[in-house]
Amino acid sequence: MRLNPVIVPTLVLIACGTLFLLIKMKHHPAPAAEVYGEENEEQQARFVYERARYEFDMLKDPATGKIPKNIYEAEMAQARTIPTKSLGGIDQNSRVAALNTYLPAGPNNIGGRTRALAYDMRYNGTTNRVIIAGCVSGGIMRSTDGGANWTRVSPDNDIHNVTALKQDPRPGSQDIWYAGGGENLGNSADDVGALYLGFGVYKSVNNGVTWTKLPLNTITSISGTGILVPGAQEAFDHPFDLVHNIAVNPVNGDVYFASHRRLVRSSDGGNTFRVVFESATTALTINGQMEVACTNTGRFLLAVNGGSASFDKRGIWVSTTGDPDSWTRIAGGQTLGVDSVANWRANSYSIVQAGPPVQYDGKRIILAIAPSNQNIAYICYENGLSNESPDLKPEADLFKLNMTTGFSWTNLSDNMPNFGKNHPATDPLAIQGGYDMLISVKPTDPNFVILGGTSLYRSTDGFSSTANSSWIGGYHPSTTSASLFIYPNSHADMHNFVFNPSNPSEGLASNDGGIQLTSDINAAGNGNVVWSMVSNYQTMQYYYVAIDPELNKNNFIGGAQDNGTQFRDKTGLLGTAAADSNNHRRLISGDGSSVSFGKINGSSQFAYGGFQLGNIRRIQLNSTFPTADIRPNVLTPNPGTTSEYGEFVTNFRLDPDNTEDLYYVNYNRLFRTTSASSVTASGWTELTGVSTAIDANGATGGFNAIRAMGFSRGPYLTSHALFLGTTNGKVFRVDDPRNILATSSPVDITPPGNTGNVQDIAVNPNNDDEVMVAISNYGVTSVWWTNNAKSAVPTWRNGEGNLSLPSFRSCKIVVKKDAANNPVTEYYVGTSVGLYSVAELGTTLLASASPVWTREGGTMLNFAVAQTMAYRPGDNVLVLGTHGNGMYYTFIGTPNFTPNINTGINNPVINDKNFIQSVYPNITTSQVNYRIGNMFSIKRISVQLFNMSGQKMAQLESGYQSGTLDISRYSRGAYILSILSDDGKFRHLQKLIRQ
Repeated sequence: MRLNPVIVPTLVLIACGTLFLLIKMKHHPAPAAEVYGEENEEQQARFVYERARYEFDMLKDPATGKIPKNIYEAEMAQARTIPTKSLGGIDQNSRVAALNTYLPAGPNNIGGRTRALAYDMRYNGTTNRVIIAGCVSGGIMRSTDGGANWTRVSPDNDIHNVTALKQDPRPGSQDIWYAGGGENLGNSADDVGALYLGFGVYKSVNNGVTWTKLPLNTITSISGTGILVPGAQEAFDHPFDLVHNIAVNPVNGDVYFASHRRLVRSSDGGNTFRVVFESATTALTINGQMEVACTNTGRFLLAVNGGSASFDKRGIWVSTTGDPDSWTRIAGGQTLGVDSVANWRANSYSIVQAGPPVQYDGKRIILAIAPSNQNIAYICYENGLSNESPDLKPEADLFKLNMTTGFSWTNLSDNMPNFGKNHPATDPLAIQGGYDMLISVKPTDPNFVILGGTSLYRSTDGFSSTANSSWIGGYHPSTTSASLFIYPNSHADMHNFVFNPSNPSEGLASNDGGIQLTSDINAAGNGNVVWSMVSNYQTMQYYYVAIDPELNKNNFIGGAQDNGTQFRDKTGLLGTAAADSNNHRRLISGDGSSVSFGKINGSSQFAYGGFQLGNIRRIQLNSTFPTADIRPNVLTPNPGTTSEYGEFVTNFRLDPDNTEDLYYVNYNRLFRTTSASSVTASGWTELTGVSTAIDANGATGGFNAIRAMGFSRGPYLTSHALFLGTTNGKVFRVDDPRNILATSSPVDITPPGNTGNVQDIAVNPNNDDEVMVAISNYGVTSVWWTNNAKSAVPTWRNGEGNLSLPSFRSCKIVVKKDAANNPVTEYYVGTSVGLYSVAELGTTLLASASPVWTREGGTMLNFAVAQTMAYRPGDNVLVLGTHGNGMYYTFIGTPNFTPNINTGINNPVINDKNFIQSVYPNITTSQVNYRIGNMFSIKRISVQLFNMSGQKMAQLESGYQSGTLDISRYSRGAYILSILSDDGKFRHLQKLIRQ
């Protein structure tokens, strides 16, 4: 399902996590024209819960078990203070000869989950071709060329979680737009029992070019006696935390935000607000969705979730003024069977949590007013039935409301989509607990209705019969009870459909795969509406990315949320033209996972991908890309299941330089093969010593899992190591992993006191004694560094420096040469608020100084969620996968990849007085002196000066003799002086202050 860059998803803990136990996520395989029957990898239930648990464990503060209150606000405030990397340094030996240029890598041909979508109502296809969209985790996107190209226009430095858009329809005011965010169903960035919060609404007065956040502290309560407090970033305590949809009164321009449990109005363009309708707000109910619509005469319809804790507020309401106390219920009610509309099934009386507070099963309601006859409206709601056996019923009801004289209701529920396929993913109508529901009416015909669930349907008689209904998108109508097909150039899980204002035969659909266009929504029959993907809408959400290990081949692969394993084919491995390199091809469907890329083996090359809950496949990279299921036998299943194994995001890794060596994770269990290109399910060896060390109780209920893996680089030597990081904060070293006995135990090298989830491990490609570890949880030390990782008890140092608050998702150590051909080591960390780097981190930390990280990518990356990285040191290509803004790559500079030369060599002795006796003064305006010791076997020394960002400012080569370094030309601040012996055995580090 489901930034230009996005800010980290916002989370809030709700009691008992019941929301995710309620939703039956029925996932789907994906490539067009592909069919999966018995090997349908996208299971029907529990996926949203497993995904939520995965994300929550990655982020929670281990000490409290919760997401810290105000953490997003705090981490963004800190991120805004961190300088963007820029050209610097005074002398010719400066580290930064050129900035990294980050290039978008797509996917261009498929996007991420999109709920909000609108044509400019003045769209004419020529002088006006403006379309605005709200990607759930990608922000507000705007196109001025009919969807061919997109620009992110959300305000920088704020939440880019957008799920609702509305334009002011009044002539002369149509440059005014409003946007809101928040998603309480199905977000992959949720935690267990958490909602994806928006924390604000936005306004544009220049047709969506720029947006301003509206005030949060001007909402008057429904009683009119007080102002609602602005609330906290991470707490569900403000109406604008969740905005389900927006309506603007075409008579006077008043804007209404249907927020969670409250309807909020502004009569002055968003300067101040008033609550005009509310259900229970004191109980922490999970069911508070509302939807509002307004006729062209200013009459309002309001739909209130059928699971609301306020029984008397459930149903459909009408008002001619929108004022408090002006609302009349016309459907729904407090007592089952005694509602105002016969056979109304939108109320919930299923208690899923006894409380306190009591929680009721949700019954989402949506509505649409017919543009050409504003007395006609359609109301669709979740009915509590199941499309699975034994019910085999559509999961939503539909009513038609005629308001010409009074309120006349017609129950159309018997005509809801049911094509006899009996496939639980889509037929009869599936809506996944209200996650994917839409209804849209053609502007010129009140009986032409578009309805969406996991698939898309059309009726030309307003669903008054089944004879004029067609299946037009999502899954394909050729689906059978055993086989599931995808509709060409469409995507399942429908969220919105909008008609072209100047050509109602044309329209846009939005769903978990971005946006698709049809030029003929009228094409008769099932499966005959033709779709094309809206391109250049780069909003994919990655879990992992990998790069082709063959030099100068920028083929990339990524595991993406609800979009499977996506392949960027630059060299035509799959028969794809290189010119289409950013039009990715899906190789495996489901929810993506770890990915890996093998080297060319004879005439073959293989990649490896997976999908949720333990599945892994080998893919041969040719025009037909055959796949093989290679999941090891005899795995530990998830509790209560027999076919789900391990964490939601399946975890495995290839040794990046020895690509027959593949390691697969099943919770605490680690499996190895040294023949990845031919291994079968029975050909794996379990490293039982590793499994026991990670969690001795793993097979009987312990579920500490391996999350991160890092490898020594270069052609395999027995001195190589595999580094493992776990979900409970442990770091282990497996020596000689290819040959180690299955029962051998790894070495525990955990940083002292470390807690939290070890999300990634980076190993210096030239020296596997240097290791960096990224911890993803809030409230803990986020990055650890050591330069003696292969010792029995490594010495770890905290490398957070000025970047202490974000969630760290990924890390890489990069080796290069500067403009003067001197070796430089750079360090990259991907966080919840962007990508950051520093040079010579070890030099800084060994001098007991604090590193100064700088932000990478400028406005190209902005504050994207930098989820995953892949690095090819042979030609210094770095690939970044964001969670919400797709993929980027960059060339980092002149390579300096010398694997196995330094592997296992002892690091230099630091600050031995026999090498350098003293450095003085430590605080100076001009000169720094250094006095040598008595190691006269040393012939030469290298004296280097670094700023606190790791940038080399000066370098002096001399014989082993005392000397002076002039620093008067450098700006005031802190620096590090490094003096290294010519044999690399001794180094002196000293922090200096230039006054």
